Amino acid sequence: MKRNICKLLIFSAIIYLASACLGKEKEIEYSDNPYFVSLKFGKNDSIPGLAKAVFTLEYDADLNDSIIVNLDSLPFQTRIDSVFPTFSFKSTSYAYLLMTDSMGTGLDTLVLTGKDTIDFTKVQSITNYSANKLVSRTYPIKVNVHQIESELYVWKRLVNSIYNHSSNAQQAVFFKNRFLFYASSDSQNYLHVSDDAESWTDAAVSGLPLTGNLRGIRVFQDKLYLVHENGLIFTSGDGENWSSIDPAVAGYVCHNLLFVLENNLWGLFKQEANQAYYFANSEDGMQWVIQDAIPSNFPIVDYASLSFGSRTGKPKAIVMGGRSSAGTLLSKVWSVEKNIFNEYKWVDFTANKTDMEPFSGASVIPYDDKLLMFGRMDNSDNIIGNGRMESIDEGLTWRATDSVFNIIQDTVQHIVYEPRAYQSVILDETNHFIYLIGGRNKDVQVFSDVWVGKLNRMYFFE
Repeated sequence: MKRNICKLLIFSAIIYLASACLGKEKEIEYSDNPYFVSLKFGKNDSIPGLAKAVFTLEYDADLNDSIIVNLDSLPFQTRIDSVFPTFSFKSTSYAYLLMTDSMGTGLDTLVLTGKDTIDFTKVQSITNYSANKLVSRTYPIKVNVHQIESELYVWKRLVNSIYNHSSNAQQAVFFKNRFLFYASSDSQNYLHVSDDAESWTDAAVSGLPLTGNLRGIRVFQDKLYLVHENGLIFTSGDGENWSSIDPAVAGYVCHNLLFVLENNLWGLFKQEANQAYYFANSEDGMQWVIQDAIPSNFPIVDYASLSFGSRTGKPKAIVMGGRSSAGTLLSKVWSVEKNIFNEYKWVDFTANKTDMEPFSGASVIPYDDKLLMFGRMDNSDNIIGNGRMESIDEGLTWRATDSVFNIIQDTVQHIVYEPRAYQSVILDETNHFIYLIGGRNKDVQVFSDVWVGKLNRMYFFE
């Protein structure tokens, strides 16, 4: 009996303690932190790219406040009138947007439910209340959308005509912070110089014989180099005073220059005994080393050439179009770089391909992770296509540039660039400007105008 009474007392005590604990609920503490964490735009199939907007909290000196903003603007013409936003805060009981009203004259408030479609062209700010409903924080909101088409090239004609004298050959180079524009007629060499490509003055040229090979001028180790038809190499340290160098390679005559690659000037030499052409390179522009014979169907004149750094950081060069030693107009695109054995090997990018027409008179530059080619003439001296092509794979394949985004015209002066080849193309790598100087067309009309252009997106990084 006593044992049963003890069990009853113990059981009663347990029931009492349990009841006491349950009757005393722990008080919940709600956060007083209303601060912003993130904003994301949901995917909208009718507005591509909207979900890629990245918002951060940035200090705005004009407002003297922190602002929710996407520093990397959305693409041109991206709509922000139908947005599914997701806001995140340290804590929240509710939040509302302050928006321009439908009349555009006043303000409305909209309490967010998490299922809202918002016209962010009208949003001015968001106010969030902490979970305990005692503290609030208001943030201005700005959604940046590019106001200009980022992929559009904008062009302007700087100069209508640099000179009025006759010429049958010309070439412009940027050398020692000056634009130098050489022109040659049957009786005289001319030089026109400029600091900005807009204001030009005449300068005297001495020591340079008359030559039709002005397009062969190359910049190497703070000097200009040019091969004359007699096989001598002419060089200048200031662009005005020239002197000759005899390459003095027994049994060979220098024919043309190709490019500068890995601190070497590369050229073409002709062996006098068998009339075959060979690659050659020089570390100083004076002493030359003969290399391999050029491949079949490799150009010796009228080609476009360029050396540049590949996406993997390797120096490489390409040679395109031009005429072979037999006078055949070529469509070939040749590429050269060192292989794993530290040897220079040439690759024919156009082997077994028929998508490139034979051409001459082109110029090529690296730009915006692409290669841009300007001016191509066929065997009848007609300009091919719109005169411009681009490659996104370092010269392996080529396509016509977009006729909507890259048409060369001055919309202010209402002037369209006349199609041509053999123009000089100079890239300002610091400011991303492209200069087009001179050139000629099928009717042997020689131009001496200057155009400058730039991809709109390049302005965004300045």
